[in-house]
Amino acid sequence: MSSLSLKPAYEYPIPFLADLMTRSFEGYFVPIQITETALLTMLRRDGIDLTASRVLMKDDEPVGLAMIARRGWTCRLAAMGITSNARSSGMGTWTMEQLIAEAQARGEQDMLLEVIEQNTAGVKLYEKVGFTKIRRLVGYKLENPQVESDEELEEIDIRELARQVTYHGMKDLPWQLSGTTIMQHTPPSRAFRINDAYCLISNPEPTDVAISSVLVKTRSRGAGLSGVLLRALFAKFPGKIWHVSPIYPEEMGFIFEHVGMVREPLSQWQMTRTL
Repeated sequence: MSSLSLKPAYEYPIPFLADLMTRSFEGYFVPIQITETALLTMLRRDGIDLTASRVLMKDDEPVGLAMIARRGWTCRLAAMGITSNARSSGMGTWTMEQLIAEAQARGEQDMLLEVIEQNTAGVKLYEKVGFTKIRRLVGYKLENPQVESDEELEEIDIRELARQVTYHGMKDLPWQLSGTTIMQHTPPSRAFRINDAYCLISNPEPTDVAISSVLVKTRSRGAGLSGVLLRALFAKFPGKIWHVSPIYPEEMGFIFEHVGMVREPLSQWQMTRTL
């Protein structure tokens, strides 16, 4: 019978963890290629704690990785993957039970995660260990929009946008959209505003640009300001492919649909478990 165990992720060098994470998501719904730089950025932005994160071991062989982010009394399973040779062996359930027990021992009160909705096996796993759905998260895409705008964008410090998101944003925003996460974005990402509408985008120099945050202050909602802001961005940076990752609450989808963005086929469930 196989021997299963977990080891602290901090015991392993960053290049090893990046390679293990890449291998753990091979053949997944969204295969990922994690470089050392990408992993370091993920650790910083998402508040991942390598002392609480775990390398999954099977017969003393590393076969997976569970990344745990922590803020206050809440933790988040930021990523969990198992290499193809160790899947379908019950390791996912066993690992989640251990991670939940460790979070309880640390005194945390809630555990969060996101899982691709179309990954029915993953959804069943998390429901099996006590997670419940909060809401559906969706993404969008728009290629080379032909837009003209006379609106003038004001570039602002990303920290200012983060403060506004913390004050005016939904109180249970997904982890990656929270003001605390936005605060960790740095150039070449850029933040802009028009009046009471704010937006954060990735480096606009490449062809593909991600929209990482959109916010309209409470007092100005319903006036179409988000559309004005996004169209001004499309005009300022023409010829781009604009991406919205599936981390936005479905109820925010109208923001992107109103400017012609097309919903992506993959969506996620935002899930929570009381500890």
